[in-house]
Amino acid sequence: MAIELLPQSGQSPLGLVLLQKGIDGVTDPHWDTHRPSQPMERPLHPNRLVIGIGNPLRGDDGVGALLAEQAAVLTAAEPGGPVAVRSVQQLTPELAEELARLDAVLFIDAWAAPAGALPLLQPLAPARASSAASHHLDPAALLAVCRVLYGRTPEAQVLLVPAYTFEHGTALSPQLQAVLPAARALLRQWLTGHA
Repeated sequence: MAIELLPQSGQSPLGLVLLQKGIDGVTDPHWDTHRPSQPMERPLHPNRLVIGIGNPLRGDDGVGALLAEQAAVLTAAEPGGPVAVRSVQQLTPELAEELARLDAVLFIDAWAAPAGALPLLQPLAPARASSAASHHLDPAALLAVCRVLYGRTPEAQVLLVPAYTFEHGTALSPQLQAVLPAARALLRQWLTGHA
């Protein structure tokens, strides 16, 4: 995968557009026109961000947004202010600039897990994208974009929550509801460690 920086007028404050060439060599020069939906966004805390990933209208896939909002509630009374929270349906390269200003980020995502799995809190390091898609990234690939563009990445972790149903609707499966307390405990652990 090759990453090029090309100046473009009227683009980002840095005047740069990232073009990501996949294995097949296809380049998408229009990625900057695709904006993630941001139904929930809180003012940026100077050093940490929780990003809930997933579609709240697809059953268990909405657990990322649910837990991100709970992170905002849990930290609302902190002396340093609430943690910044963002809910997105997918990660896009536009988030790299925001990540570059952070000390810590937690990605929360649904995980198509085997029966009986528990939530996992794992460290993340920048890594190449697992596919040639240029419109959405996994958390490790987004960190790699951040490092290439801005020369740094925040300390990053991912909270993976076992998910079992992705049907249309807002209801969470009984299996996911059963592991939500363990997911909340891991979220609190991350918040406490990054206060």
